[in-house]
Amino acid sequence: MFSKFLTFGDGPTDAIMVDNDVWLSKFGYVQFLREYGVHFTVNRMLAFDSVKLRLEREQPMTFLEFNYMLMQAVDFLELNRAHGCVLQMGGSDQWGNILNGVELTRRVDQKSAFGLTTPLLATASGAKMGKTAAGAVWLNAEQLSPYDYWQFWRNTEDADVGRFLKLFTDLPLDKIAELEALEGAQINEAKKVLADEATRMAHGEEEARKARSTPTWPTPTG
Repeated sequence: MFSKFLTFGDGPTDAIMVDNDVWLSKFGYVQFLREYGVHFTVNRMLAFDSVKLRLEREQPMTFLEFNYMLMQAVDFLELNRAHGCVLQMGGSDQWGNILNGVELTRRVDQKSAFGLTTPLLATASGAKMGKTAAGAVWLNAEQLSPYDYWQFWRNTEDADVGRFLKLFTDLPLDKIAELEALEGAQINEAKKVLADEATRMAHGEEEARKARSTPTWPTPTG
């Protein structure tokens, strides 16, 4: 699926996909704790928002979840060693995990590493995008059909149309500005353009065309 957005290969700027099981599965539990557990304190781990907020809300956190930040930190270290990876990117909720990887790389290998986080995507109403089981947005057609993918973007809130056109399409900014300026019922045309462009990028021109031309039937009542 990612090959539609990234170029994979052996070139200097090509993307690669690796499985962290390659290195994590080689560790015994005691070995993992001995080599990497000594670099983390429970005090500091409890201070990260990903843990602290869960505890403040009295939400259960398994021991596996608590240790996830150690495994993600080791992933960053191994990627640095094997592939020269110096930057890890993620959502703002991953800041603590990424920072642990930065510090672990510095402590163990005395190398510099960096982290970059971005705000989590949310709609104008404040809801996280695609976080619930019923509203999850998948890129592959096996999990979410191109038609349903198209409908997701077609049903974008009015206030989000311009922002989503900038984030999820390759349209020129002047074209987006024209679509943003539409008002009233005309904003639906901008939503269709958003749905067309997003679906085209993920599933191709033909699937986008079919999704747009498929009629939407009203849900039967009574």
